[in-house]
Amino acid sequence: MSAPSESTFSAHCAALGLRTVRTIDELNAAYRPLIRQWHPDRHHDHADHAIALVRATAINEAYAFLSAALANQRTSRPVVLRRSRSVSDDGFPDASVLEIFVKPSSIISVGYNSATADLFVKFVGHRVYRYIAVPLSVFEALLMASSAAVFVGEQIDRRYECEVLKRTT
Repeated sequence: MSAPSESTFSAHCAALGLRTVRTIDELNAAYRPLIRQWHPDRHHDHADHAIALVRATAINEAYAFLSAALANQRTSRPVVLRRSRSVSDDGFPDASVLEIFVKPSSIISVGYNSATADLFVKFVGHRVYRYIAVPLSVFEALLMASSAAVFVGEQIDRRYECEVLKRTT
């Protein structure tokens, strides 16, 4: 699978045709028909088999990643993905950033721009911080952390240059 343009999380969602992941049942409903369609055992022609192998691997990786992310959620609050629109729409100021709502904590949502390596974090109270030059691996670890707030406090805050962008509502 090629390097994702926004984040590994959004790339895994896209691999399964998902924009919202609320439950493992929803994840399974997206996964099963795709893996059934692209399982290499269903494609015996050499060229078809190679394509199916690549697709099945991407589908399995996406399922593993997203099921682990769901397992880390302690509540039934969904991980909702939405493209940031504009400051007035309460998204991130960078419209190219996919906003990912995280499990309940003092952080509402996070987003990452892989082109600039900017991490956006929206806290309760709608204050948005932009952390500059944050590696993609740190963003991915944040998504997998059991507590986004603790992870930001221990692994991001004071380690990366930061600016307060806005306070909405």
